[in-house]
Amino acid sequence: MKRIHLLVAALVAGSALSATAADVAKGKQIAEKICAACHAADGNSGIAMYPKLSSQHAEYIYQQTKDIKEGKRTTGSAAVMMPMVQGLSDEDIRNVAAYYAKQNAKAGEANPKQNPEYGAKIFRAGIPDKKVPACMSCHGPAGAGMPAGGTSVKTAYPRLGGQHASYVVEQLKNYASGKRSSPAHMMEDIAKRMSEEDMQAVGNFIQGLH
Repeated sequence: MKRIHLLVAALVAGSALSATAADVAKGKQIAEKICAACHAADGNSGIAMYPKLSSQHAEYIYQQTKDIKEGKRTTGSAAVMMPMVQGLSDEDIRNVAAYYAKQNAKAGEANPKQNPEYGAKIFRAGIPDKKVPACMSCHGPAGAGMPAGGTSVKTAYPRLGGQHASYVVEQLKNYASGKRSSPAHMMEDIAKRMSEEDMQAVGNFIQGLH
């Protein structure tokens, strides 16, 4: 048992060390040269088809970028991004992920004409009759996510607050159709139970969440 505890402690220490070893200054240089055209230099993308990366968890950005680079994630603008990240090393990706994680997220605004009240209900209480859980149970009441959610960084829950509504809806549709996968197929199972109206409403609410 003692040996197991020591192993866990070593793994945690190693993870912490790799996180602190990221060079944010180098990450900024990469972001300004390669990423800014789509995601903006500070991660607050003004183009709805490209997600906001500011304040997103570094490990989540790292893993998603790696998946795109390796062809494991192919939905949306992944095909556009893939050749742009081919020349980046793992260290480069960690550096730029650490940089964007430290940027301040700017609040978005929900469209009052797109049922934000219903979206708030889904986010906070889910859709019981469809067995859709509350979004905040995994992503937090303010949509800040949980970097330590699940059993590893791969199953951590990303930040959603302030994300473009159309991007959120696109991802839900990709999960529902099976084009995008999640750990234990959690998001696929949830999204399949949601209607277009459900997705649009919760996406709109998330856009104004901060």
